[in-house]
Amino acid sequence: MSAASMTRQARRVRFRYAFYRNLGLTLNIFPPFIYLMLLFYAPMAIMLVMSFWKSGFMTLEPAFTLDNYVKFFTTPIYVRAMVNTFLIATGSMIALILVGYPIAYYLARYAPQWESLILYFLIIPVEINFLVRIFAWKIALGRSGIINSALMSLGLIEEPLKFLLYSKTAVVIVLLHEWLPYVVIPIYLALKGVSPDVIDAARTLGSDRWSVFRHVLLPLSVPGLFASFVLVYIPMLGEFAVPALVGGPSAYMLGNVIESQFLSAGNWGVGSAIGFILLTITLALVAIVIKVAGVEELM
Repeated sequence: MSAASMTRQARRVRFRYAFYRNLGLTLNIFPPFIYLMLLFYAPMAIMLVMSFWKSGFMTLEPAFTLDNYVKFFTTPIYVRAMVNTFLIATGSMIALILVGYPIAYYLARYAPQWESLILYFLIIPVEINFLVRIFAWKIALGRSGIINSALMSLGLIEEPLKFLLYSKTAVVIVLLHEWLPYVVIPIYLALKGVSPDVIDAARTLGSDRWSVFRHVLLPLSVPGLFASFVLVYIPMLGEFAVPALVGGPSAYMLGNVIESQFLSAGNWGVGSAIGFILLTITLALVAIVIKVAGVEELM
């Protein structure tokens, strides 16, 4: 066989290999791509178009307008719901980090023999239907619930605490319980990945425990904190079940407003506009956190 024939044969083999490899990749990617296009991006595109249409009760007129967006920013109840959303979500996230970080730190550094058991007990509540958990908290936080009953039995209070239910406090408490595993686990994994040699080197150079935490462990746990932010803070901005069941009207969030616009008021245009306002703010927050925390350099 001549050299030219061997070259052509090699080219055919390479072409055939590249063709089947690309075909396999295409066939693997195509189903999830179609799934996302049909069930995620297509509905989002429809909602985006609807947000610029004139809308009324169960009616939509395909005429371009910014009235839906203007209505959101000029209606006090919508603005109040937006303020509530960020107050509740931010307060809950701070509480989750204050509670979750010490747990993750203890698991990663001081409890190798107990970490599996503690993680098991953290994950078990997630397996229970979230509505069951919310109603359980609703009963516990009620005027005759276990918390008020215990405090009154101990003589610490004379009458039930009213702020425990149908308030922002109740929403934060339930969100703390609902999202705690999603904060602890990413931070725990980030801290677990820190080599003991790094800590030993810092201590050899004269750093005390606080300096090691501040200058070594905390910076190296930033990817875990960022993962917690994405997994927890972003979804909390769209919460509607928890505020509706334990928060009451004073703690309504944007998720409740969107739900009411679609299901009760029948104003799909305004509901779509509010959804995209929330989406835009969320994406901006993620971009800011990535930039400020420098996560792209650590991940």
